[in-house]
Amino acid sequence: MTEKMKKIEVEAVLFDMDGTLVDSIGLIVAGHEHTWKEYTGSVPPREMILSQIGKPLQEAYPGMEDPLKMVDTYRIWCEGKTDTHTGIYVGVVAMLEELKRMNFRLGLVTSRFREGLEDCMRVHGLADYFEILLSQEDSTGHKPGPEPLLAAAERMSISDMSRILYVGDSVHDVKSAHAAGCRSAVVDWTSMDKEELRALEPDLWIEEAMDLPRSLSLI
Repeated sequence: MTEKMKKIEVEAVLFDMDGTLVDSIGLIVAGHEHTWKEYTGSVPPREMILSQIGKPLQEAYPGMEDPLKMVDTYRIWCEGKTDTHTGIYVGVVAMLEELKRMNFRLGLVTSRFREGLEDCMRVHGLADYFEILLSQEDSTGHKPGPEPLLAAAERMSISDMSRILYVGDSVHDVKSAHAAGCRSAVVDWTSMDKEELRALEPDLWIEEAMDLPRSLSLI
């Protein structure tokens, strides 16, 4: 971004977690592959598994007889692997530090269950950067609907949704932002289909982590 470009003016920056801040997509995909193979004897295409990431876990097994039982299998397989199989993307900590220095209000909004969210915060030490941490249990509806972001705004006492930027890595994140009336941003390190993401016309495309604070100004 050049200095001549107009910066996006917001009050708060909310983040998705998996694939956006925390490099956990490999672990998530492996967990789903294990689960599909156990219940069906085969593994669906990677693109199909990726397309479900970002939505609530119980929606990851469409058409199956007992998706909640499959969720239990997935969670048991993934248990204890956050420490060894995930990391933080390059530049994320410096980016969060800079956004805090610039006095932006920060929050995290994920479709993860509370237990998984807290596990990632414990392992990677990110919790102190955020004013709010919202998990799947904290809203009645879920991405790609607007409910998680509306719940976050309510907790932060922000009535004008255009004062919020939601940063994510999936189409579900961008669609949720659009549905809620938020500004939207996508990280270039996403594992998802970039053409599909660009077609949704997010307000900001973040090539590297520090591009985010460089692209924003505080209302």
